[in-house]
Amino acid sequence: MEGGYFYWLSWCLWMIYTFFAPKNRVRLLICLYILLLITLSAHDVTIYSFHMSLAYILMLMVSYSFAMKKTGISFIYFAFASASMTMLYAAFHFLLLFDPVWVFAEATWLLALVLLFTSFVLYRSFYDRFLVLTVSCCQGDFLYAFVLKQFSFPHPIGSLLFLDGWALATACLFIWEWLEQLPMYIDTRFQKRAKEAKT
Repeated sequence: MEGGYFYWLSWCLWMIYTFFAPKNRVRLLICLYILLLITLSAHDVTIYSFHMSLAYILMLMVSYSFAMKKTGISFIYFAFASASMTMLYAAFHFLLLFDPVWVFAEATWLLALVLLFTSFVLYRSFYDRFLVLTVSCCQGDFLYAFVLKQFSFPHPIGSLLFLDGWALATACLFIWEWLEQLPMYIDTRFQKRAKEAKT
């Protein structure tokens, strides 16, 4: 079912931040953002004959607001990285549209993994990977819809299928970050217990 991955993963992430994250303003904003995405995913608007999900518009506005905080070389590199991933996103969908035979796995999973590994190549920090991933997915879906519109093929921007792919890639990104931090956490706990044992 379209939207299944998005709803399940969004609710799981909301519960993790609600019950396990430190109580601060960041946690409140993240939980509010997730709830807004879930709520707005069921609604859409028409702008210049493009059908857009309200969740997509929210994602685009929030991600652009963070991207615009970058300056100088950092902004130029981000623009190049996001443009590259945008073309990759659109190219994947065009290949899937015209030659679906080459897709040897579920397209949603395959796209999520391709975008995930590309973000690893372009950036090292979790924040930058997440930002470029979100911006590229939003821009790529718009580019795909814009090209299809020239041939009178309607494509809803920010559909549940789009949200599924973004949610899967984001979930994999969170899991990777957790795995990277796990050895440091274990080492810290081990050193703490060793000190307690000595005393």
